[in-house]
Amino acid sequence: MDDDMRAELERRLGLIEDAGGAEAALPPLPLADLLAAAVGLALVTIALLWWVL
Repeated sequence: MDDDMRAELERRLGLIEDAGGAEAALPPLPLADLLAAAVGLALVTIALLWWVL
């Protein structure tokens, strides 16, 4: 592994490990998206339970 590739790997690993940094790997999930996923999951669960009964 050459030095440039090793440096890039270390930089990316640092981004993953430091989630609170200014240059995080992924931004935090917005609350609206989290709520939409929870509501969608609940609706699908209710629909499947209704269909089975």
